[in-house]
Amino acid sequence: MNLVVKQKSQPQQITTELTPGQRLADKLASHVGSWKFLICQSTVLVGWVGLNLAPGVPHWDESPFILLNLVFSFASAYTAPIVLMSQNRQSDTDRRNAEIDYQVNLRAGQSIEVLHEKLDTLHSQQIVELTQIVQEQQQMLREMKVNLAVASKEIQDNRITLAPGFIVQINDKFPKEAPVNQTSKHEQPIADNVKFLDKYIRR
Repeated sequence: MNLVVKQKSQPQQITTELTPGQRLADKLASHVGSWKFLICQSTVLVGWVGLNLAPGVPHWDESPFILLNLVFSFASAYTAPIVLMSQNRQSDTDRRNAEIDYQVNLRAGQSIEVLHEKLDTLHSQQIVELTQIVQEQQQMLREMKVNLAVASKEIQDNRITLAPGFIVQINDKFPKEAPVNQTSKHEQPIADNVKFLDKYIRR
């Protein structure tokens, strides 16, 4: 018995075309969260501070480096929203993919449950069939025992002892006369035994 479980077409994960702004946000977010960006930012910071503190060099941002703070404030003001945009879009995509995965797992669980039910039904049917076969075999064995018992009883009833040393069979499977027991103490000639048998049958 073949078990076939039909499954509906499973939805694939969402792969939408990104807009230029989304691609730019993803690219910027990937660079901001890397060692490359951190090293570049540290280099710019050290160079800015070093040049403005070095003697004999024109200083464009005296201590306490107000212009540097302004530049970093502008950079942070624009970098943070762009990174958040990328993270929010990625979060939405992950949430939709998680919902799709949940639906796929739910359908797979339902299919497995149906398969288990069919297997249980098949197992129950096989147990019932095996039970019937065992009962039929037991019935056949009982009938065979009864037939053998009847046959052995008939064979035993067909042997009739007429006199010591003489056994007469009423079927054709055994000789009608058995030889005289050689160990018997009452040995008689064969003619006398035949006469005795004839007298006994006539009675």
